Amino acid sequence: MPQMHCHCCHKTTHHKVVMKRCEVQHDSLLKSLSYTFSTLFQGAHYVKMEKQSFCRVCNSQTAVEPVANRFSDAKIA
Repeated sequence: MPQMHCHCCHKTTHHKVVMKRCEVQHDSLLKSLSYTFSTLFQGAHYVKMEKQSFCRVCNSQTAVEPVANRFSDAKIA
């Protein structure tokens, strides 16, 4: 479990990360129909998802910050 800073607890705690389906909002009926047909032709199995993290102590939602360098914790021998 990743450790992140919780803004509710004001300390670094363990967080659970879950995936949530992105909500798609369409402005018009034409955009909605074009999105439906493009999803059918490209493959309906692909769904856009986003990460959400919840504090294990207080169960409040914390924003997931993207990691710029994955090797920042790596130690050089």
